[in-house]
Amino acid sequence: MEPEHLASQLRCPSGDKALEVGISMNKANYNLNRECINLLELNDDNRVLEIGPGNGAFVQEILQEAKGINYVGIDISTALVAEASRLNESQVRKGIAKFECGDSADLPFEAGYFDKVFTVHTLYFWDKPYEHLSEVRRVLKPSGTFCIAFGNREFMKNLPFVKYGFELYDDSSACNLLREVGFNIESVHEFTEHGLSNTGESVDKLVHVIVCKA
Repeated sequence: MEPEHLASQLRCPSGDKALEVGISMNKANYNLNRECINLLELNDDNRVLEIGPGNGAFVQEILQEAKGINYVGIDISTALVAEASRLNESQVRKGIAKFECGDSADLPFEAGYFDKVFTVHTLYFWDKPYEHLSEVRRVLKPSGTFCIAFGNREFMKNLPFVKYGFELYDDSSACNLLREVGFNIESVHEFTEHGLSNTGESVDKLVHVIVCKA
């Protein structure tokens, strides 16, 4: 896949490549997703929102973290929302998980609805990040936890597809943005791992995970 096309697919998987891109993202981001789930410290009866769940590959793991968890995933890709609903049909049918097509700059939930919110590798695509983060803060309970994960600017800038619509961050710039919106930074984590990129190449990834409170 050409870099410009890949960038477009990573932003919003669509067409006949959508499901393939979803699977590729699962492989590339497995460890990072697991780190985020661990850092959320999920408790019984938590309401959890994931922004950009793709095909919902990690939903069952989230639901097993504690008793009575209720999960919602919101994604702009209609193809992956449909696939996530299919792959998690049993959980959707039971009413403990659901997937919606939508934009995190305008979340269709009441204020203070969620205990925990997390998102992995979506920050780059937010043209107006203040709007997205303000919405996250609005739907979180006053004591709620937000976990955001993204690749470090110095690592990401060398990837061939990032010049097509990616806004890159380091931990400092991301923390400043979160504070401007009104989040309190709880912890900042840095991980380096050797693995596959979304282009299928073997790379050393430098990623950040920021945990904050509303």
